[in-house]
Amino acid sequence: MTIFDWCRHCGNHGPMTEEHLPPRVAGNQSPITVYNEQEGALTVLRSFKAGHTIPSLCRADNNKASHRGLPEAYALWRDDTIGHLREAAAAFHHDSGQPHNDLFFIAAREGGAFKLPMEHGTKLRSEHITNLNPGKIVRQALGMMLAVQDTRYLLDTSQLAAAYHSDEPTSIEPFALHLALANPGLCYFRNGVLSVSVNLTGAGVSSTEFWGVAFPPFLILLTSGPKAPIEATRIDRWLEYPVSRAFSKRDRKVRYPIADPRELLVAKLYQDQQRLKEMGG
Repeated sequence: MTIFDWCRHCGNHGPMTEEHLPPRVAGNQSPITVYNEQEGALTVLRSFKAGHTIPSLCRADNNKASHRGLPEAYALWRDDTIGHLREAAAAFHHDSGQPHNDLFFIAAREGGAFKLPMEHGTKLRSEHITNLNPGKIVRQALGMMLAVQDTRYLLDTSQLAAAYHSDEPTSIEPFALHLALANPGLCYFRNGVLSVSVNLTGAGVSSTEFWGVAFPPFLILLTSGPKAPIEATRIDRWLEYPVSRAFSKRDRKVRYPIADPRELLVAKLYQDQQRLKEMGG
């Protein structure tokens, strides 16, 4: 296990503290074992007694997120989204007779992935709409992306850390943050991945570097340009909200794609999850 000696949020060197990723209040409290596959053999990489953690933040930055209310805002958003998913899965099961969880593997319709319509703040077991803070949610997502990095590339070559620490309207362009719904288990990329597209009807090859974290039910992707490697909803525009503001009535309504399992990236995540299950018995 690599012990980081520099903070992924401020860059300062020194002793690191264990950061819960995803946040403890977002259901990351149970024992979990992380495995690693080497030459066909499954070995235990690390076991956690009270949720997955990573030693990537200094004590000051670890505490700042909680003081700003970022983990709590993210947890509410997650609970709200799960409420919408449960309702959709029940309807899917009623109409198709298939297991509820098969909603994540629903065949993509012609023209793109199935998009789940939502109105934020309506599925938290309350008679009234619960105010959610998009500025806090997106900063937590951005902070998690930075926290898992192996190198200083994102910290030193972009304005991402500045946007994460800012409580006022800001932007991360030319970077963008995207979201799809998926259930491949907890996993993340510690370095950038290159997505390459080849135009078969004409000349030209385009590529986009991206980073990702999968903390179910979310698959969050950071890209070096505006385009995501899979169909996803762009959420970095929520950085235009100061952290003190709740969703406007217009922005409460959104459609999140359920990640198409036929996409190469999504298929790989699910295949890795299934292989770990099979090798773990």
